[in-house]
Amino acid sequence: MYVTVTTTRGSPDQPLDVATIAGEEMLPWLREIDGFEGLLMLSEESDGTTLVLTFWSDRRVAHEHRVARERFRDGITAAVGVRVLDVADYELTFADLGSWPPATVT
Repeated sequence: MYVTVTTTRGSPDQPLDVATIAGEEMLPWLREIDGFEGLLMLSEESDGTTLVLTFWSDRRVAHEHRVARERFRDGITAAVGVRVLDVADYELTFADLGSWPPATVT
């Protein structure tokens, strides 16, 4: 499995709901891409940082859809008023999330 980690930053006064809404908007579009395996978002309210992890079946699939994903990402981040700080790709080498995932986290 291959993971793209995108680091974004908005205003520290933005509510965490902004990240939740962005994730909810991205998910249906991402699900249309063959090889998409999942989405995880981690937010730090104190500085407005969100890590967006997208999971792909393999490196080829992630790279094949890179340009379309960047365009979509840029549209979403502009719409919610955040900027992209970094994008990095990783091979998933180990995971144990127990009974994860719940449908949503509140």
